[in-house]
Amino acid sequence: MGLKQSYNRRGFVYLIPVLFLINCAKEPQRISEENVALVNGEPITKEQFIQRLEFTPFPEFHKVTERNKRALDALIDEMVVSQWAVENRLDDSPEYIEAVDFARQQALIRELYLEEIRAHAEPDSEPIHQALQKSTQQLKVRALFSKDEDIAGEWRKSLRSGKTFEDLAIEAENDHRTQITHSSIHWGDGTVPIQVERTAYQLNPGEASEVVELSHGYAILFVEHRVQDLFLTPYELHNKRQQVKQLLQARVESRLANEYVNNLLAPLTIRQKAVGFLEVIKSLRAELDFRSEDSLQPPMILRDEIKLSEAFDLSLPVIQAPDFVWDGKDVLLLLRKYDYPINTENGEALSKSLTGFLKSTVRDHYLAERAKELGLESTLRVRADTQMWRRYFLYMMGISALHQNKTVESDKEQIAERIRELRDKAQVKINASHLQSIELTGIPMLVFWGSDLNRQLVVPPLVQF
Repeated sequence: MGLKQSYNRRGFVYLIPVLFLINCAKEPQRISEENVALVNGEPITKEQFIQRLEFTPFPEFHKVTERNKRALDALIDEMVVSQWAVENRLDDSPEYIEAVDFARQQALIRELYLEEIRAHAEPDSEPIHQALQKSTQQLKVRALFSKDEDIAGEWRKSLRSGKTFEDLAIEAENDHRTQITHSSIHWGDGTVPIQVERTAYQLNPGEASEVVELSHGYAILFVEHRVQDLFLTPYELHNKRQQVKQLLQARVESRLANEYVNNLLAPLTIRQKAVGFLEVIKSLRAELDFRSEDSLQPPMILRDEIKLSEAFDLSLPVIQAPDFVWDGKDVLLLLRKYDYPINTENGEALSKSLTGFLKSTVRDHYLAERAKELGLESTLRVRADTQMWRRYFLYMMGISALHQNKTVESDKEQIAERIRELRDKAQVKINASHLQSIELTGIPMLVFWGSDLNRQLVVPPLVQF
C-alpha cells in the first residue's frame, strides 16, 4: 500500500482513544530541562513539541483541558510507531523517499520566503499610523458590479460625460448582467477585496470611484457614510496598533513575494505544450468517468496512482522549461504529491484548474532551486522541518502496515491495541513540570481544500503568493 493511500486512513487514526500519560511515568527520572520527554532515548524538545502541533494538530485542539497532556500523548504514539517503522525497514520504501523529498522542497520554499522576503517586509511607522486611523472608521459603501468588460467600458464613458453613480445605478436596475451591493467595512477586516478597500478609503462620503478592475469583474464604488465607531483605551490602542502592523506586514510580504517570483521567472522561457496537455486532460476525464461536457463530478483529489491507459500518450511533453521537461506521467505524479484538488465543474474548469496547478508547481520548482543556490538546505529550520516530516510519514506508514496485518474485526481497536503494545515496550520519560509550563496558542496552521474539514494537513503548508 502506497504512502499516499495510507493518508486516507488518518480519519480513524486520530479516533484512537487517548492513552493518558500515567502509564508512561512509572519510573520518574530527571531528564534534561530542554526536553519535554524521551522516547527510547529520542528527545521531544519544547520547540519540536510546538512546531509539530502547528503543522499537524490533533482533533479538538481548541479544548484547553489537559491540552498539553493530550498533545504529548499523541506525539508519543507517533514516536513509538515511527521507531517501529524504521525497525521494519519501512524507510526504504520509494513512497517514503518521495514524500520526504517533497517535504524538503516545501521546507526550502518556506526558508527562502523567510530569508528573502519576510526579512525585508517591516512596515514604516507612518503607514502604520495611517492604517490605524482608517481601521477605527467604518464605511458604508454601495457598489455597482458586473463581470462584463463591455459594460465596464460603457460605465467609464458615462462617468467621463458627467453621469453620477445614482444615474448608473438606476440604468442598471433591470440589467441582469449587473449587481448593486451594500457593505459596511473597516480597514483590514477582510470582508472585501483589498482593491475595494483601498479605493473606498480614498473617497469622501458622497463621492464615486472610477471603474475598479477586480479579479472576478469590474465595480464602481460609492461611499455613502463614514463614521469613527471604534473608541479605544490606551491598552486597546496598543493591541490594535500591533494588529494593524501585522496586517500591513503580511500585505507587504505578499507584494514582495509576487515581485520575487516574477523576477525569478521572467528571464525563463517556459512553455505549456498543447498536445501533451490535452492528452493529460483526456486521461483525467477517463479516470474521473466524466459523463458529459456539462455533467461532471465534484472537485476531487488524486491520492492513488492512476492506471495508465494505452489510449493516451502520456509520454508527450506538457511543460518545457530551460532545465527540465515534464511529460504527462510527471504531471499525474505531481498531482498526487500535492494532493491537488481538480476542479471538475466542467471541461473548461478542468483545463483552467490544471493550468493553474502547473504554474504553481513550476514556481515551486524554481523557488526550491533558488533556495539550494543560496545554501539554505543546511539551515536549522529546514533540517528540523524535514526531520519532523520524516517522523510523521514513518508514523503514517507504520499505521498503514499495522492495518494491513489486522487480526481483529475492528480496524480502530486493532490499531489502538498494537500502539498500546508498542508503548508498553518503550522506555518513556516525561518532564512533567516542563510540559505544564508550555503555552499553546490553540491556533494551529491548517490547510483545507474547499470545505472538507476532515482533511488535516499532511504536507508542509505551501507558500501561496
